[in-house]
Amino acid sequence: MSDVNETPKLKRKREGAESQRKRARTRRKSRAHEAKVEEPTPIKAEATEVEETTSVQKATATPTPKKDGKPTPQRPVINGTPDPAIDTPSSSKKDEKEPQTEKADEPIKQKKKQRRHKEMSSDEWSLSGPQGGWFLPQDPIFSPDEKYLLLPKLKALEVYATGTSLLARELPVGGSGVILAAALSSTEVDRVYIADSTGIVTLWDWTDGSKVGRWDIGTNVRHLAIVKQPNAHQDLLFAHEAGNSHSITVHALRTKRDAPLETESKRILKASKPVTGIQVFLQGKIVVISTADRIFIGKRTKLQKTNLQDFEYTWREFETSKRVTTFGAHVRIPDGDKVTKPQQDQRAHLDLAIGQEDGAILLFEDIFTSFVTIERSQKEKSAKAIGLESLRPKRLHWHRDAVGSVKWSSDGNYLISGGDETVLTLWQLSTGKQQHLPHLTAAIENIVVSPGGASYGILLANNSVIVLSTSELEAKTNIVGIQSRRIDFDQLPRESKLDNYSFKLFSRVPMAVDPKSGQIILATPSSQPRGQNASLVPEPYAQTFDLANRRPVGRQALTRNNATDPNMAPNGGKIQEPSVKLMQISQDGSWLATIDEWLPPRTDMGHVEEGLQALNMEEWLSRRQVYLKIWRWDDEGAQWVLDTRIDAPHFFEDVSGHAQVFDLIADPSGPGFATVGKDRFVRLWRPKTRFNDGMIVRGADRTQGLVTWSLDTSVKIADKLDITESKHVLHESSTLRTSHLAFSADGSVLAAGVSWASEADSGVIHIIDTDTGAIRRSVTEIDLVAFSGLGVVGRYLVAVSTTISVWDLVTDQLVHCFPIETPGISNINRKELVRLAVNEEDGTFAVAVPRFEKSQSSDSKSKFMHGSTKVSVFEPGQSKARWTRNISGIMLALAPAKASRGYIVLDASSTLRVISPKSTALQLPTPPPETAPRLVTGRMDVDEDEEDHKTTQSALHFDADEELFQITENDKPVVRPEQLQQIFESGPSHSLPPVRDLFDAVVALYAREPRASVAGSV
Repeated sequence: MSDVNETPKLKRKREGAESQRKRARTRRKSRAHEAKVEEPTPIKAEATEVEETTSVQKATATPTPKKDGKPTPQRPVINGTPDPAIDTPSSSKKDEKEPQTEKADEPIKQKKKQRRHKEMSSDEWSLSGPQGGWFLPQDPIFSPDEKYLLLPKLKALEVYATGTSLLARELPVGGSGVILAAALSSTEVDRVYIADSTGIVTLWDWTDGSKVGRWDIGTNVRHLAIVKQPNAHQDLLFAHEAGNSHSITVHALRTKRDAPLETESKRILKASKPVTGIQVFLQGKIVVISTADRIFIGKRTKLQKTNLQDFEYTWREFETSKRVTTFGAHVRIPDGDKVTKPQQDQRAHLDLAIGQEDGAILLFEDIFTSFVTIERSQKEKSAKAIGLESLRPKRLHWHRDAVGSVKWSSDGNYLISGGDETVLTLWQLSTGKQQHLPHLTAAIENIVVSPGGASYGILLANNSVIVLSTSELEAKTNIVGIQSRRIDFDQLPRESKLDNYSFKLFSRVPMAVDPKSGQIILATPSSQPRGQNASLVPEPYAQTFDLANRRPVGRQALTRNNATDPNMAPNGGKIQEPSVKLMQISQDGSWLATIDEWLPPRTDMGHVEEGLQALNMEEWLSRRQVYLKIWRWDDEGAQWVLDTRIDAPHFFEDVSGHAQVFDLIADPSGPGFATVGKDRFVRLWRPKTRFNDGMIVRGADRTQGLVTWSLDTSVKIADKLDITESKHVLHESSTLRTSHLAFSADGSVLAAGVSWASEADSGVIHIIDTDTGAIRRSVTEIDLVAFSGLGVVGRYLVAVSTTISVWDLVTDQLVHCFPIETPGISNINRKELVRLAVNEEDGTFAVAVPRFEKSQSSDSKSKFMHGSTKVSVFEPGQSKARWTRNISGIMLALAPAKASRGYIVLDASSTLRVISPKSTALQLPTPPPETAPRLVTGRMDVDEDEEDHKTTQSALHFDADEELFQITENDKPVVRPEQLQQIFESGPSHSLPPVRDLFDAVVALYAREPRASVAGSV
C-alpha cells in the first residue's frame, strides 16, 4: 500500500490553464448560442412528438360522447371498426370545423414534425419495449378453473400459470394509455375487461390474446366490478369513474353480435370523496362502496324490472371515526329461501368487515337487520348517515398497523386479513381463535379467495404474488416482478411546492450488469406499501433479473434486515435498515462490491441535541455507519457469498467517524475496485491470496486459495492547487460536495472528479497513475459545479455537470461542450437526477436528462408535475448525438450492457428498457477465392520404353487416386471461428435475429457446394 500525500512528480496545472479555461468558456457560450439557432445541438428535454401525435389521433378517431343528465347510448368499436347497427349522436358544427383548421396548417406542421423526429431519432439505434413494472393494487384475478392468474400492470395484463408461476400470455395496452382496472367477465369465463386511462374499455379473449370489443366511455375507471344482468346472458359493469367528481356508473356494453341491444349506462351514485373500493352481489342487487371515512350500502328496488334504466337503489351510509383502509363483504342466503323462493325474492343477509388505519377490524353481522332496527327506532327512513356506535359492531384487533386487506372465506366462517406485519391472520368467527402465517416477504396489500375456495391469492408490497393452499397454507405459486424503488404519482413534485421539494427520492438506484450472464442486479427495498413511502426507503436487498427470459432469478440480503423480526422500535417507530448506496461487479463477473450506509433516525437523537441545528446535524452525521463489502460468486449455491467486510473504508481521523462514500467503480483490467469518499481520499482495493508458511490457504472446496481484500493505494485529494508556492501546498479549506471516478479501458489511468460546495470553485479532475498513485494531471478547465458523472471513452474524458464536456487526454484540450437544460430542476438538484454511462464495447456514452413540466390536464386540481427523461447516445468524436429519445418517467439508473453494445435504463415505475444498435441484415461471410485444382491426366511421352511406361502409368494412377482422396477430404468446408462469431455476435443477446435465420446461416456455412472435381471421375 502506498499513501501518496506528497507533491506529484509532474505538474498538475499548467501556467496556461487560465487562458485555456477562458477559451473553453467562450466555446461553451458559442455552442450555447448555436444551440438556440440549431435545435439538434442542445440536450434539451422536450415533449415526445410520437406520444402527442398518438393522443391527438385517438381523440379524433374516437370522439367522446357528449354528456348530459340522461344516459347516452354509445357506439361500440369492434376491433377498431364502429358498429353500424347502433346510432351515435352526430358531432356539432364546431367539431366539424376544427379539423379543417388543422388541415390548413398540416403541411407546415408535418414538415416540422418530420424534421424534429429526424433530429431526435436515428435508424441506427432502437429502444426496446418495457419489461417489468409493478402489479396494480387490486385483487389478483383467478380463472374459474384456478389454473391461471390474471395480474394487471400499467402497460399490460399478464396471464400466469399457477402450476409453473411462468408467464403464459400478455395483453398489452397500446398508445400512451395505462391500465387502471381489470375484471373477468361474468358470462364468458375466457373474456376479461380492461379499462385504461384514455377512457377506453377493451374486451379481450385472454386465452388466445385477441380483442373482442372496444368502447370509448370517455372517463377514467378506477374500480371495476362485473355481474350478470338479471334475466339475460350479458355483463353489467359497475365502474367507479373518477374525474372532477366521483360516481358509480353501471354500463351495459354491447358488441356487434349483441344487436339489436344497444350500449347504455346509468349513474347510480355520486360521491363527494374518492371511492376506495366496490363490491357487487346477486346480479347487482346489493352494492357496497367505501370511501376514506364512509361506507355506502345500496339495495336495488323494483327487482321485477331488469332493464338497466330501471335500476333504482336505496342507499344507506355510516361514518367511521378512523380512516377505512379496506373492507370485505359476504352475502348469506337462508337455506329455506334457497329452496322455496326465486332468486329475486330471496332474503339476503349481508356481513361486513371493515379494516381501519389503527389495525382494528370492525365486524357487522346481518347489517340490513341493524339498519331496519335503527330506522324503526328513529321512525323515519332517510339517507342521513347512521352513527357507527348504533350499529354495535364486533371489534377484532390484532394488527399493530393499518389493515391492508380483509376477505371472507367461501363459507363465511373465517376472516382472512393482512397488513404491514407481513403476517397472514385467519379469524375463526365461531370460536374467536386466530391462526397466523408469519414471515411473509413483505407487507400484505390484497387478498383474494379463489372461486373454488381452495386457494388464497396474496399481493405483497414487494411486487410479488403468492398463492397459498387453504388447507396447509403452503405456497403453490410464487410470481415476482422487478422490486426496485417505485415512485407513485402522488410523490411527484407539485407546482406550488417545487422550490422546497426534495429530489432525493429520485436518487440513483444501484444497478450493475453481470458480464458473464448479462443479468441485471438491482438494489431493492424490503417492502413498499402504497401510500406510505413519503421519503426515501432503505434498499437492503439485491434482486437479479434475467432480461432474456424476462423474469427475476434470485433475491438475497446484502445488509442486516428485519425479515424475521418485528419491525418495531421501543418507542413504537420503525426500525430503519441499512441501505445499499453503490454497487459494482468486477470485469470477470466473479466479485461484487457494495457500499451500504446507515444513519440513526432523527427521532432517536433527542438525548444529544443541544439546541443548535448545525451542531445537531453534525452529531447525527457523525454516527453514520458505512461498510464496503466484497462478495464472491458461488456457482454451487448460485448466490453471492460475503468474502470481506471493510468497516469505514473512508473515515475522519479527527472525530473517528465514518465518511460518506461518493462513488464506487470496478477496475476493467482485473479484480479490483476504487472508491472516493468525503475524507478527500481515493482508495484502490485489490485481492491477495492468503499464505501460511509459504503455503496457499485453501477454502472448503480445496480447489482455490482463500483471498483477502485490502487497501492497495491511497491518494489524497487537495482542495486547490497553487503552483506559485514552491512546495505545492495542499489547501483543505473547502467542503467536498460530491466526487466521481472513472477508469480507462486498460486500467492504467484513474480519473477523479471533485465538486466543491463553494460556487466560486469550479472543481477539478485529477488524472491518477494507478501503478504509482501519483497525480499526473489536474484538469481545471471544466466546470463541475453540478457534477453528475464521469467517464472515459478511449482517449476521451467525459464529464457531466451543467454541460456535457468531452476532453481529449492526448491533446489535452476540450473537444466538445454540450449544454444541458433541465426544466423544473435547479443546478444543485440536477446532480441527483442526471445519469451518465459509458460503453467501451462500442465507444459511446449515454446521458439521461430529466425534466418536470406542468401537467397539461384540464383538471384544475391536478397540480402534480409530469416527469420525463431525454436519453441521448453520443460518440466522443462527434458534435451531435447519434440517437435521442424522450421517454416518459424519470430514469433512476443507466448502465452499459456488459460484453455487448447498448445501454439498460430503469425508470421510476420499475420498468427496464434496452437501448441498442439495430441489428444489420444477416449476411453470410464471403469465403476467400480459391484457385482451380490441378487436373491429373494419363498422357505419356512416346519416347519411353515399355517397362518405364508401365511403371510410370502405375504411379500416375496411384497419384490420381491419392489426389482424388485428398480433394474429397478437402471438399468439406472449413468454417473459421470468426465466421461463426460474425453470425452470433451481430448484436446483443436480447436483439438477435430469429432462431431459424441463425440456423439457416450456420447450415449454409457447412453445406457449401464442392469446390472442384477430378477429371474423369463420376
